[in-house]
Amino acid sequence: MWGNKRRRSIIQLFTLWFFVLALVPTLLVIYATAKYLTLQTVAWANRYLTQIAFDESRDISLSLKNILGEDEFFFSFQGDMIIATKDGLAKRIDLAQLAPLLPVEPEPEQIFAPKFLFGFGYQPKLRLREKPAIYLEDSNGSTLHLAGEEEELLSREGLLLKAFGLKENLEVSVPVPGTNLKVNVRASVGGFLKEPLQQLCVPLGGTFILVILLSTLLYPLAAAQIVYPLKNLADRLSCFDPAKKENSFSSKIYQTSELAEIASSFDRMALRVRETMSELEQKVKELEEKNKLLDQAQRRLEWLASYDPLTGVLNRRSFMERCLYLLKEEEGEFPYVATLMMDVDNFKTINDTYGHPVGDMVLKKVGELLRQQVRKDDLVGRYGGDEFVLFFLINQVEEFNALAQRIFASLCSALASMSELKMTVSVSMGGAIARRFLIEKGSDLEQLIDLSDQLLLESKRQGKKTVKTQYVEKLP
Repeated sequence: MWGNKRRRSIIQLFTLWFFVLALVPTLLVIYATAKYLTLQTVAWANRYLTQIAFDESRDISLSLKNILGEDEFFFSFQGDMIIATKDGLAKRIDLAQLAPLLPVEPEPEQIFAPKFLFGFGYQPKLRLREKPAIYLEDSNGSTLHLAGEEEELLSREGLLLKAFGLKENLEVSVPVPGTNLKVNVRASVGGFLKEPLQQLCVPLGGTFILVILLSTLLYPLAAAQIVYPLKNLADRLSCFDPAKKENSFSSKIYQTSELAEIASSFDRMALRVRETMSELEQKVKELEEKNKLLDQAQRRLEWLASYDPLTGVLNRRSFMERCLYLLKEEEGEFPYVATLMMDVDNFKTINDTYGHPVGDMVLKKVGELLRQQVRKDDLVGRYGGDEFVLFFLINQVEEFNALAQRIFASLCSALASMSELKMTVSVSMGGAIARRFLIEKGSDLEQLIDLSDQLLLESKRQGKKTVKTQYVEKLP
């Protein structure tokens, strides 16, 4: 007797479990069908509202042109009036003069939906509870009501829309040609979905009841032949560890040939998984090495794109870009901008006498010394050949003069004491400083650099190995 009660309890438990297994996919089918219908209805409604908005914008554009007789008016709202302004003149337009297009209720067959849902011959129909609300909006965001009313959303409809992941309202906006206005058409999504979803309840409800009855009757056979063996197979699959080389899916314990074949397939799959994992581990190591080399190459390319490879200072393009960035980033903090041009005296003679390797050594040493001499926020770039350019943001004109003299003296001293060069190397410099507000764009900065270059030429004409600076009140 105790055994019979226990057996009945087990049967009831598994009957309930099988019922749940049948109920869940049924509910998913019902949900998917309802969501499909809602998405199709919303897509149709969006097309319907878009057509209304286009028709309305076209009619309003024609009405405004007929009333005003010309284009290029600026429109705004004042109460229920539209104010059109142009060249200081203003005209008032009554809302009734626009003759707005009132949307008509669409025909039921316009909605796209399955004609034979679940074999019941069901085709949902569409009726609108309220006409869409139409507004006119100006460029300031002010709106003017033209037609229709916004429908209030019920709480249960709000829950339904959240379940389907839909917004509460549909809104379409279309500009009115030749004006600064646009037409907004709004309607409640719930107003579109109510009738189709209500009609969907009958066929889906019948399907739901039919599935419940079939699941209850077919459970004993399904449990013995499918449910229990699949559960056993699932347990073995969940315990599968590719690192362990053991046979977890023996086909001998399954009575049906189909499940035995599935178990054998899982066993073959486990072998391929182990082999694939070993190959993947090797490929991951190779990929990590390649990524490391690629990252190094990318950093090298980024450096070469911004810096001169010989001297280690910025190239001309990057120098100009960073100067303009600093001018924008540090705006208002420094009242003066200064540039300093310099080159190596008699550099062509050095190349011709000692060869280009020695000339490159001189340029490399100059670049290294310049990087050491400038301040943290100053910039150094190679302008071309043996010419270098420096950029400064300065508080006072005297500060720039002292800075240029210090850099010039340090550079000459360091070059004169170079043991590896058996020659005398000197430099000449020219610098210009101007008010910050004069340098607004790249062409202004180039003019300031050109002035520095002219001062550099004057330094060379005065005997070389000199520095000349000048305050510029205005750019050429």
